[in-house]
Amino acid sequence: MSTPATNEPRDRQQLHSKFAELGLRGYWQNERNTQRMEPKLWRWKEILPVLMETTEVIRIGPDAFRRNVGLQTGSKTLAMGFQIVLPGEAAAAHRHTNTALRFVVAGGGAYTTSNGEPMVMEPGDLLIQPNWVWHDHVNNSKEPIIWIDALDAGVVGFLDAHIFREEWAEGKQQPLTRGHGASRRLYGSARQPKVDYQGAAGVPYHYKWNEALEALKELAEQGISDPYDGLYVEYKNPVDGSHTFLTMTCYLQMLQPGQETRYHRHTGTAMYHTVQGRGVTIVDKNNPVELQWDEHDSYTVPSWRWHAHKNLSQTEPAILFSFTDRPLLQMTGLDREENG
Repeated sequence: MSTPATNEPRDRQQLHSKFAELGLRGYWQNERNTQRMEPKLWRWKEILPVLMETTEVIRIGPDAFRRNVGLQTGSKTLAMGFQIVLPGEAAAAHRHTNTALRFVVAGGGAYTTSNGEPMVMEPGDLLIQPNWVWHDHVNNSKEPIIWIDALDAGVVGFLDAHIFREEWAEGKQQPLTRGHGASRRLYGSARQPKVDYQGAAGVPYHYKWNEALEALKELAEQGISDPYDGLYVEYKNPVDGSHTFLTMTCYLQMLQPGQETRYHRHTGTAMYHTVQGRGVTIVDKNNPVELQWDEHDSYTVPSWRWHAHKNLSQTEPAILFSFTDRPLLQMTGLDREENG
């Protein structure tokens, strides 16, 4: 077998061949990886018809464990997609080492059961399931329900801790052992002095849309606005007030009519979903990429790229939901931020 042509001296070629036989590699052989994640936008008007077509082709149970359509974001740490459940359908109970979040996009009345608690899903609600929390989905409403699925799949896979799914041993759905709203009563502001974690990295929780929206409105009334993100709240860990998860954290932000933020950049990938409104996120100062978004569009901003947001409406606010892997970078001392 002939060896590929190379400009290396013969003695170096021979050395590298011996390395290859032994499963070794010299550090000087490593080429810098120039491939990087690029900003990208997905339009809801294009995604929704495909999701509906998927329901005609893929049946939950016979064809697939769940009906989830992932976005090819290019992220090495995070995964994002949409899941749709039709009326009368149910996705089997399971748990896994991935941490997961669900942000409800459309529909209402269906529920996700987390460790025995039915969490009724309404548009704008955020449900979190830390790793190893039992969960299943049941749609007993009269309309399809669609939500964003996001997981720290890349991180878990890189660490070789990926246990994709352990199924509920007693059947498809877990029994309802707690009442609706139990997590909010157990882990809210008035709670037991010491909380017993049920998962390896936190507790399941249900953040309600109306409360998050009221928080943004209160910031507006108090004039508390961030120059880079507008009115900005983080979904805090319900137990200790830290980030939403150890590996990810979630935000909701509002841009006032006509508002344009200043540029900044930071390490960590950010993934956005437009809850309402229309605007543009500009990525990079030189050769800028304009991601012009409308209601329910989704997009990504890669790590360490200058970006700024602008609300294109002069009369209505715009609201963006986002999540990022920055908590990982903060834990490892790799978090950086620069303001333009």
